[in-house]
Amino acid sequence: MSGNGMTPEGLKRLKNLATFWNPRLEAATNDAELAKVCFDRAKAAARRAQKSGDIKAMHELAQEIANWAAGKERAEAQRDAA
Repeated sequence: MSGNGMTPEGLKRLKNLATFWNPRLEAATNDAELAKVCFDRAKAAARRAQKSGDIKAMHELAQEIANWAAGKERAEAQRDAA
């Protein structure tokens, strides 16, 4: 195990994920494409977590997205009321 608490296999997995996702993130030509890539990445991570036994992963992702959306909706409503 390395000094950061990860096994060589864990570090290799992170490197492989970076190799997969970084070019997609860099290739996004606008914010909408970037958001889609980030959403796909988060969804893939939640699926992997579920496969590994974290049965709440997808629900937690959904809650994070819902909380973000609710904050944006509140801000919009406050702007409209001003």
